[in-house]
Amino acid sequence: MVMMAIPFGLVGVIIGFSLHDQALGFLGMIGVIGLAGVVVNDSLVLVAHINKLRQRETRNSIRKIVAEGTSNRLRPVLLTTISTVAGLLPLAYGIGGTDPYMGPMALALGWGLLFATPLTLLLLPCLYLIGEDMQGLIPGRKNRTITQ
Repeated sequence: MVMMAIPFGLVGVIIGFSLHDQALGFLGMIGVIGLAGVVVNDSLVLVAHINKLRQRETRNSIRKIVAEGTSNRLRPVLLTTISTVAGLLPLAYGIGGTDPYMGPMALALGWGLLFATPLTLLLLPCLYLIGEDMQGLIPGRKNRTITQ
């Protein structure tokens, strides 16, 4: 479930590199690896919090728990993304000097985060609910938390 957020970031990287007419080279792919770690961390924070709420609040419906968990983690995920992208902007766009080695990595991280964060906050809760519905179809798997 947590790894489903990585393709969301790859979409942003591809769009960012195509808008800047840059080739996705080795250093850009190193940035994609770093991006995968940040995006997985954001989704892990979200899924772990939802699982904790599920264990604590057994009387509420799964939809209410997912909505509450997502709204609880909205601010931390957004603040992390905004501060990271703001820190990467000078490096990615050469404000204060350019670096041909670090620029593609910063570009990949920044554009990937800009696209992955909204998609993670919108689609991951939907995927969580779909996974819950699918687990309900398997006998003996009802009322268990989604594994991370």
